[in-house]
Amino acid sequence: MHLKRAGILSLLFLLFLIKTIYAQEIREEESLNYTYLGPVFSVAYNKVEYTEWVDTSTKTEKMSGYIYSGGLALNIFADNLCGDFQLKYAYNKLDFTMTYMEFSAAGKYFYPLNNNLSLGGGLGLYLETPPSNQDHNGSAGLQLPITLLIVTSPDSKLFIDIFSRYGSFGLGENTKSISAGVNVGFIFKVGRI
Repeated sequence: MHLKRAGILSLLFLLFLIKTIYAQEIREEESLNYTYLGPVFSVAYNKVEYTEWVDTSTKTEKMSGYIYSGGLALNIFADNLCGDFQLKYAYNKLDFTMTYMEFSAAGKYFYPLNNNLSLGGGLGLYLETPPSNQDHNGSAGLQLPITLLIVTSPDSKLFIDIFSRYGSFGLGENTKSISAGVNVGFIFKVGRI
């Protein structure tokens, strides 16, 4: 008898809780995640170090140069949080030239300065993938972006990232790559989740 009464009370409490949750007015702009897509361009200064075999001994190579890249950015905004995904074709000009695809993903938090400007920062990963025009095995590492986000219209945003990267290099052994650069992207609202 007590078990039946407890079950009925639990069911009534659950129905009351569901009715209360659905009875609350939820503002659409606070409950949805918006998706933006658009072009992104990047330039970065890159320093690399790797070891390779030359005849019967190893030799450490150190080089520096610039990386130019361009592609698409997909951003998913949920309140002050943003998931930033970029796919770019990269042109890496060192002592030789390498071309490859580059993918990066970062999570960012934005602090609104006013209705049109936000400043954000976060943490992410990047991946340089083969194939390439060189014997490039691919590389990966950490990325730290700091972002200025400008609302240009209700359906578009301009972002400027200043980023630093630390990771591996796709040639040789015992590799290291350190980069610093700027991303500029113009994204358009394409939907909501």
